[in-house]
Amino acid sequence: MNVAATWEGTPYRMVGAASEKSVLGDCSGSTNKIYVEAGFPYPYQTTASFAAFARTTNRFRKIDPAKQKLQAGDVLLWDGHMAIYAPFTPDSPKYDGNLYKRGQKKYNNMYTAFNGRTHHPYGPYNIEVFRSDPYTVYRYYILPSADDCK
Repeated sequence: MNVAATWEGTPYRMVGAASEKSVLGDCSGSTNKIYVEAGFPYPYQTTASFAAFARTTNRFRKIDPAKQKLQAGDVLLWDGHMAIYAPFTPDSPKYDGNLYKRGQKKYNNMYTAFNGRTHHPYGPYNIEVFRSDPYTVYRYYILPSADDCK
């Protein structure tokens, strides 16, 4: 979550693997760069290829939020978009984004890149307000045989 916070304010442009903090980034590129910078590397994947990558490598594993509590850093994957779960606490200045859905107050719980139509830079937002369609949750795993397993 700390590394994702350093991407706040990064303007959106669909640049994929060329995403660069404070310069330009999209959802898949910023997610990849944040993970790499945090010490959890994986080769860049588009949103379209991410689920297959997770399935074939076991680097990320799909979790069922009904059975396992979401953890900071979990990847949220929608059709055409991905974000990072960030459970802000009520004492965080990023907790309240002044967001509402159907008259109910919603609090920030993810970091995301927004598309170019919104003119919003990378930052905190609420999952339910952002999109109402279902998403899949993936959790990073360090594989015992991996070179980066310490």
